Amino acid sequence: MNPMEHADRVPEDFARNLEDQRARMQEAGAFIYYAHSRSGLLARFLQRMADRIDPTGEARRTQR
Repeated sequence: MNPMEHADRVPEDFARNLEDQRARMQEAGAFIYYAHSRSGLLARFLQRMADRIDPTGEARRTQR
């Protein structure tokens, strides 16, 4: 392999890695926002309550 070929792709690789990292950070930010929002808190509360009532989830499978 010619080392010059790799040098030509370095800026593209850097830009692609930067874009991937930006996308991961946005996904993480959305998850953190959901985890701390009122709707996120309510959703987790309802999920825990449903898990206490039906721990196996068998009765909830027909609901969806």
